[in-house]
Order: sequence, then structure tokens, then C-alpha cells
Amino acid sequence: MPFEIDLGGPPAGYAVGSARADEDVVTISFREFTSTEDGQHFIQRLEGIPSDILKKGSPPIMPSQVDNMLAVIDADGKARVYVNELSQRVRVRVSRPVQAGTMVTKNDIVDVDHLDLGVEISNDAGVVFVFSVGWRKGLFYDFGPISGPAPERRAYDVGAVLGRAYCHVAFQEHFSITHTEWDALFAAKWFPFAGLRHETIDTLLAYIRSGWEPDEKLDDIVSEIKESVPAMLESWRKHPSFAPHLEILERATQRFQDDDFVSCTGLLFPRIEGILRTHHTTLGVRIRPSAANLSRSAVVARIDNERCLLMPHRFEAYLREVYFSDFDPAAKDIDVGRHSVAHGVASVSGFNRKSAVLGLLVVHQLFYCLEMTPSGGSQGSAERDDPEAA
Repeated sequence: MPFEIDLGGPPAGYAVGSARADEDVVTISFREFTSTEDGQHFIQRLEGIPSDILKKGSPPIMPSQVDNMLAVIDADGKARVYVNELSQRVRVRVSRPVQAGTMVTKNDIVDVDHLDLGVEISNDAGVVFVFSVGWRKGLFYDFGPISGPAPERRAYDVGAVLGRAYCHVAFQEHFSITHTEWDALFAAKWFPFAGLRHETIDTLLAYIRSGWEPDEKLDDIVSEIKESVPAMLESWRKHPSFAPHLEILERATQRFQDDDFVSCTGLLFPRIEGILRTHHTTLGVRIRPSAANLSRSAVVARIDNERCLLMPHRFEAYLREVYFSDFDPAAKDIDVGRHSVAHGVASVSGFNRKSAVLGLLVVHQLFYCLEMTPSGGSQGSAERDDPEAA
């Protein structure tokens, strides 16, 4: 059962900096998400307000006993606290049809977009939420509605924010990729694609972090995608931006299954841009379909979610830098990319298993990323123009 406590007043947050005795100004963090990967910063936060809440239990609750904790705090500092009794329901996007009652595995999850705790959290209340995913933990707090000179009602969907926090902790290894590791992934033309099993993504990242060549896993990835291609194709049939391209996509997937990687690659790489252009048009945007603008509009539906498992910011960069990569016409061996294939200068040796697999994975990533607004218009900064030539 939840219990009631009195904190003696509404918490304001944590001091970001320090103030001497003769100083009267300090910056306060009143809303934050932090997790196990943040190390001592995370521990310092837990040992502050969450620990004070646990000490006021009757009897006091040991931090080591906490799997999950929610405190909903009123403006007078009184709080209702739930410890290890929350009924957590995560809403996820799945990669296959799922019937009620069937088991869903980590490999079925494409993204997490909402977490329901089974407790009403008023937009006028402060909140402290500690949660666990296996050995990993996360903390989210928000005291904006109850503290400060002008408290304001919460204007965001707290369930969506908690879902993103849960996603970050559950898939921490994806969100902890460093800039250097991203550079290495892009140089090898790989990405944590939604079409890959999470174990495969973890292996690719382990190879990158060890300085090994990720292409050593290509045999396994080809076998994995051969199993997945029929389901991928069926899902593509449901997306309106894919409709004008289905006949080509059907032919490309069949060529892949028949080990005709030259034909598969040749069909897919120009068609990926075709899908991007179709989606760009359906958004109703008025900007030119340049490489940069097509890449941006591909992810604009999720660009404001920095904890989206589809990695929209990074996938935008992947499309620009890898798929739409430039080429040196004087080079002896020109890599396969949209421009080199379209201009007919890509090296014949590049039309191989890897290029075919990457083409299919990019198409499948687009299936999950491309979305339309209810009005059929563009979202966010998709209206941003770019001087790059189409």
C-alpha cells in the first residue's frame, strides 16, 4: 500500500553550482533524467531527495530494497509514495504482429513511447520516479509544478517522457555510443538498424569498440536478414510512401533471396531515394528535395525525441553521409552509394552481399521512421531549406 509523508515543504530541486555565504544566487535543476551510466552524478541524485523520501517511511526503507519508487508531491510538501508496488505497463512499437497473451522479447521492440505506472500523476504535482531494468536503474524528477516563484502546470505527457527514460535505460548500450564509435560505424557503413536483432547490434558495437572489422559478422547478418525479408516486405505493403515502389521492392527482395546481390543492390539504391521523395511530397513541404532535406524529412516525426530507439538524429546523418555520400570520379574503386550508382560509376565489386543487406536495412529503417502528421503537413523543422543541390 502507498504511504503518506510530509517533506516539510515542496522540494525545489538540486543546486547545479555552489554559492558562498555572501552570495545569494544559485542555479537549480528542477527537472532531470539520469541513470546508472551517469555514475557518481546518478548516485548523488539518489542519495538526495529519493533517500530523504525513503527515510520518512514507517519503518524507514533501505535503498537496497527498492526496485521501483514513485512519489507524487503536492505543493504543500505532502507526498504519496509507492515502493515496489507499481503496475508498470510499457507501450512499445513491435516488429511483428503480436496477439494478446503472447510473449514479447527484446528483439520484437522497435521503440518505446509510453510508460503507464497505474497511478494518476496530476499536472499540478511534483514527481520522483526511480525504476529498474535488470541491474540498471533510472531516476526522473520534476518539481516545476510545485516550486519556484511561479510554478506552472506540467505541459507535457509525463507517460511519454517516462517511456523514453525507460527506453534509455533498457537499451543503454545504444545510447552510450561515443562520437568516435559513431564515426567508426559510419566508416564501415553500419548502423544500429531496427531490422537487426539486438544481439547482432550489440555484437557490431563490441567489434567497433574492440577495433575489429564488423564485416566479419556479415555471414551471420546475411542469414539473419534472409529469414526476416518476407516479414519486412509484408510490413512495407502497409506504408503509403512505399506503395509506388512495391514492385521494385518485391523484385529486389527476391533477387536477394536468390543471392543475386548485384541486381538487388542496383534496384534498391536508386529506389531508396524514390521512397524518400514520395514521403517528402506527401508531407506537403515546399522545400527542394535535396539530399539534406530528404534526410531531414525522413526523421522529422521523431526528431524531438532524443531517446528514440530509432536514433533519428543519427539516422539523418547516416542518410546524408553514407547513403548520399559523394564520390571521387578519379578513384580506382568507387563505393556504392546513391550518387555513384545513379551515375553508373560505382565499382562492380561493390555490388555485393554487404551493399544488398545495407540497402534492405535502410529501407526497413525508413518504414519505421517515415510518418505523416494528422493534417498531412510537415512537422518541426522539416521546412528548413538547405543550399545543397538536389
